[in-house]
Amino acid sequence: MVEFLEFELMKAATKLVKEVLKVSKGEEVVITADTASDWSVVKATAKAVSIVGGKPVVVLHETPVGVGKAADPFIPVKSLTAVLISADVWIEYNRNWLLYSTPYWEATSKGRARYICLVGMYADAMVRMIGRVDTELMYVFQRKLAEVTARVREMRITSPAGMDVTFENDPTRPVLVEGEVSGPGEYMLFGQVDWAPREDSINGVIVFDGSAWPPEELGLLKSPIKLFVRDGRIYRVEGGYEATLFEKWLKSFNDEKMFNIAHISYGCNPGAKLTGNILEDERVWGAVEWGIGSQSPTFKGKLGPAATHTDGVCLRPTVTGDGDVIIRNGEYVHPELYELASKLRQPTRG
Repeated sequence: MVEFLEFELMKAATKLVKEVLKVSKGEEVVITADTASDWSVVKATAKAVSIVGGKPVVVLHETPVGVGKAADPFIPVKSLTAVLISADVWIEYNRNWLLYSTPYWEATSKGRARYICLVGMYADAMVRMIGRVDTELMYVFQRKLAEVTARVREMRITSPAGMDVTFENDPTRPVLVEGEVSGPGEYMLFGQVDWAPREDSINGVIVFDGSAWPPEELGLLKSPIKLFVRDGRIYRVEGGYEATLFEKWLKSFNDEKMFNIAHISYGCNPGAKLTGNILEDERVWGAVEWGIGSQSPTFKGKLGPAATHTDGVCLRPTVTGDGDVIIRNGEYVHPELYELASKLRQPTRG
């Protein structure tokens, strides 16, 4: 079984390097990892880079406490910044992500790398979410989902857990199709379509009932976390022990920006499972995910950096745009999406 997984992992790593990131001969590819990363994934990716003629550079450091800027006191900021600014490609496998850290902001503002965020990736997930996914069909579905969403002005999302939130989209902002790499910039793993609504238009109750991370103590949720939102800001948190812990963590940074809603995402990777790994959880089919805190410049929003960033997953949502149902109870039912969704969920060997 182990040898079989290693074989499939190598196929997935080669697919990532060659087909997704399009690494060419002579390119310098920096792979970052911390001591909590899956080393088998790091090794397979470094091998794949070498096979296609690239030059792999693996940077390993101790797992920091916290993520983003909160990780800065625990990571080699100067060294990481220097190497990432010079990279042609940056693949992030850190469990506690460098996304939104000082090296990230420096590298994305001054560097030229094609950066892909694969935080916490582990072997089984890489096989399921990359190796066995029909990437071309995935891109077609994501583009259509983005197109449908970009036409919408007013949206409402509800769920069986009690979520009921409304917001407006800004037609001047992009709806991002993740995983399609074309030149320098920031990229996420396919299986996710995301955007930043008009921040001051977000009102209602957001309910995380799948997972939330960070803080470290969370992951798969035992009970829902209810976030009461007014004009794009969280003003109250309700729930059990996990909700109390989450609110305490948000307050611990003494940064009002940590209560801002930064973005929303659809999950649409047919290989993703709810596991407690946020990279995978936010791609669970038919889920929606909300980001809180730091906002990437790729969203073209108004928020910018905060002390750090966190994400939470909402299961079985019903998403309505201008009166048309896009997702019903966790299934893509929009007439422009239904047939593509059915094909995408069919098993494939990659």
